[in-house]
Amino acid sequence: MSKKGKYSPEYKEQAVKRALSGSFTIKEVSASLGISYHVLRQWKAEFLKKSDQTNPPTDKQLKESEELKKLRKENIRLREDNAILKKFAAMLSKEQNPD
Repeated sequence: MSKKGKYSPEYKEQAVKRALSGSFTIKEVSASLGISYHVLRQWKAEFLKKSDQTNPPTDKQLKESEELKKLRKENIRLREDNAILKKFAAMLSKEQNPD
């Protein structure tokens, strides 16, 4: 079954769904099925492209995506603020305890 076109669309779809389930990595799935890692990645890309064309994102998904972007930016900013505050606290403790 190593020749091109030997795998049925159902087989490809099941392999991709197994990889997308999150239980296994693409490498683990490809190894267990005896197919190339790169072939499975290609199948996954084709599957996702086809599913995006047939199922455009809903308004709710778009809003959640925007909210996720905002939260990620806020998370980065808060981490930077936290790092600055930790440095400032360390400087203050050195000033209070000049050993």
